[in-house]
This record gives sequence, C-alpha cells and structure tokens, in this order.
Amino acid sequence: MSNEFAGGCYCGNITVTFHSETAPEDLHPRTCDCGFCVRNGANWLSDPEGKIEIDVMNEAALSLYSQGSESAKFWICQRCGTASAVTCEIDGRLHGAVNVNCLDNPTVFGGSETVSPKTLDAENKIERWSDVWTKDVIVKEAWDVGL
Repeated sequence: MSNEFAGGCYCGNITVTFHSETAPEDLHPRTCDCGFCVRNGANWLSDPEGKIEIDVMNEAALSLYSQGSESAKFWICQRCGTASAVTCEIDGRLHGAVNVNCLDNPTVFGGSETVSPKTLDAENKIERWSDVWTKDVIVKEAWDVGL
C-alpha cells in the first residue's frame, strides 16, 4: 500500500503530495549545504520509485526560481516565501523532490543526510538527480508555468 504525505507552502497556494511504497523511516531527507537551501531551511525528500503531485491555486503567486547551475527550478510561493518543491526536466521527464519541512508530518522520516551538490558541475548534478530524485512528477494544472 502506498504511503501518501501531503503539505505545501505556509499560505496554501502551493500544495504537494508525496507518494512512496518505501516505509517512511527508510526515507532519508537530504539537507543541501548551498546558500539557497540553508537560507530557506530546505530538507529535500524523494523516492526514485515514488510520485510527486504539485498543485498551484494561483500561478500569479508562483515563482520558479533557478540558481547556481540553473538546472533545477525551485517552486516558491510569492505570498509566503516557502520553497515547497524542486524540479528538473531530465530526458524529457520531470524529476523532483519535496521540502520535507513543508509536509504535514515531517518527523516520520529517517534521519537527514547532508549533501553538497554545489561541488558538482551542472552535468554531474543532473546525473545525480536522475538517480535519487522522484521520476514521476505531475503538475496538476493545465497551465504552462515555463517548465
């Protein structure tokens, strides 16, 4: 049976749902040590075999921010400033991770691991994300957000 974890930004404009067959305690969020993630308190959770659904109520209040290598897009609410998810298109397929701190019950997961993608070039980042990020990301609206 699939585990489902819901959450989103503070004001509710961006909602995320993370699905995984893996037991929550066996999923280990990754704490990125780059300046952006440190400042935003991001702790990224993904499962290559899982699924992420992203839904945005008001796309005018959505910012898709890219920094560093500009390979990934952070889903940030312009109203409350929360970074709820991160995505990257790899081989024509949207991959991603959710900020575990945006989920309703983040304490059920295993301990966090620190990662340092800032030490990788863009090609190596994408290769790593292809291995560890969730490969099934669905944006639940029909509008184009510049993915």
